Amino acid sequence: MTHNSGYHLKPHHKFEREGRKYVADLETNDIIEINDVEWDILSRYGTQTDYQIVEALKKKYKVSSVFEGIKRLEWFGKRGQLLARIPESSGEFNASQPVRGELRLLVPFGFRDEESSIDYITTMNRYQLLSALTRKASLETLSFSQVRDGGIRSGNKRDLGKIRIRQITNDEDDTFVPVWYAREGYDGILLLSQLMENDLLYYQVPDIPIVHCIENSQKLQSSLLEPLLALYVAQKTNDSLVVKASWMKEWLSEFGIPGKHIHVIPDGINVVEPIDKGLAKQHTAAIFDRPMFAERPVVGLVSGFEPHLGAQWISAFARANRHLSIFVYDYVLAKHYRNLPENVVIFRADDEEMSAILPVFFQALDLIYFPAMPGTPLSVVLEAMAYGTPCIAMTKYGLPTEVKGAGVSIGLEWDNFGDFHVSMDQLSAAINQGLEPSKMRAEYERIAKGFAQKYTWQKAARNIIRLFEENRPLMTRSYPTDENLFRPIFCRRYSSETRKITSNVYRLGINRYEHLEKALAETLMEQHKSTEVASVFKHFKIESSVQRRGNLAFGRGTKF
Repeated sequence: MTHNSGYHLKPHHKFEREGRKYVADLETNDIIEINDVEWDILSRYGTQTDYQIVEALKKKYKVSSVFEGIKRLEWFGKRGQLLARIPESSGEFNASQPVRGELRLLVPFGFRDEESSIDYITTMNRYQLLSALTRKASLETLSFSQVRDGGIRSGNKRDLGKIRIRQITNDEDDTFVPVWYAREGYDGILLLSQLMENDLLYYQVPDIPIVHCIENSQKLQSSLLEPLLALYVAQKTNDSLVVKASWMKEWLSEFGIPGKHIHVIPDGINVVEPIDKGLAKQHTAAIFDRPMFAERPVVGLVSGFEPHLGAQWISAFARANRHLSIFVYDYVLAKHYRNLPENVVIFRADDEEMSAILPVFFQALDLIYFPAMPGTPLSVVLEAMAYGTPCIAMTKYGLPTEVKGAGVSIGLEWDNFGDFHVSMDQLSAAINQGLEPSKMRAEYERIAKGFAQKYTWQKAARNIIRLFEENRPLMTRSYPTDENLFRPIFCRRYSSETRKITSNVYRLGINRYEHLEKALAETLMEQHKSTEVASVFKHFKIESSVQRRGNLAFGRGTKF
């Protein structure tokens, strides 16, 4: 696109006289003196984006001078000179711009820096998702001659598969960040980072939709909420937040994040050729040196509990159910939990070898139970169930839709500080009942076996591509300014000068108060047509005018 901040170039004429440069606005007949930078910018403004202009001129002029030149020209535009504002309801089509059938997506690789902060399975799931996406879109990442956050080192290009590398030559003192290079030529940006400090800058890229995938990793459990709220504030209307489990969407809605901004797309799962359950139990018993695992019912807990409280609860549950063999998948506790009850084993997959043996343990399970809460990896739950194992979900939101028809639910209360409560008696009774052969259990097993076809990486990739396609930049898109990159906060403000409290609007990102009517109109435009919003404001203005006239008449006719 060749729009620049929502302006187009008006008919004009450039000329020089006595060593000075001028431009004449042929519509207003204004003559304006311009400098060399602005002269060159005008030659490109109608056919290039801001990004293309800066890239073309940064070797000839200081980058700051180019930005200042663009800013000055747009200042003239605000006064009705040289540039004209593009109406929000219309756009300009650039016939020279190629129309691509395949989406071109930018994937910043800053997420690789946080791999030590998340678990192995989550890391591998990311790469499997990227691999599936390369079959449906053109993925690209950035490589800098001088390393920048969010890019990769030139020469550190392992494991990228079909992801293209965009080589960028930059100097050590180059002030451009990777976000700058995201402004040109992409249909969308896929963000995978969970720490998000650098990724928040991508939300300032106008028009280009962002899909940000949020992991359900137990290691990030205590640090996730605040960044997610900051991310929501930074979102544009065409950005999407993707969570991997339905309970994550329910949880975030408790903090005021509307459901329309959150999309549930479970990861794909990997299921191997099944073996006999008796043989799987024997292998499990031998590997952990616990003969009882070949003799008793084996139930599996996929845990997302806070580690300290989770360890206490697991021990209490094991002592209350000594007739059960209990397999626990807990990435954090597996490394630190000591003095386990004799009927408990705990495991985590932290490398390729450990991950390869996990399906054996899953096939030894007669029943699975898990807390539907942040930190519980849904992909592990689904993979364990896919061998035909029913589940019991401990939840405060009802049975998760992902396991509907393959199990039951019991109540779970939890807060954002790690505390939780579940009735031990109710859970024990549900497990004992679930282990009994029945027509209902057989139906649960049948549905669970279908998860291998229901949750594939191809479907996950297809759903993410659909989000980009639905929000793909259109010629009719309006262009955000610095003001509306951040959502308005409606508030009451006290003025020490007038000693009055008035309704007001504050923008956190740019830290200033703004015009109330403008911000209200912007908010209403997210759900309503511009004509509807205009009609509402016109109605209130008429009422306000009538009321003021009435007050004046009352004042003239009344004496005190």
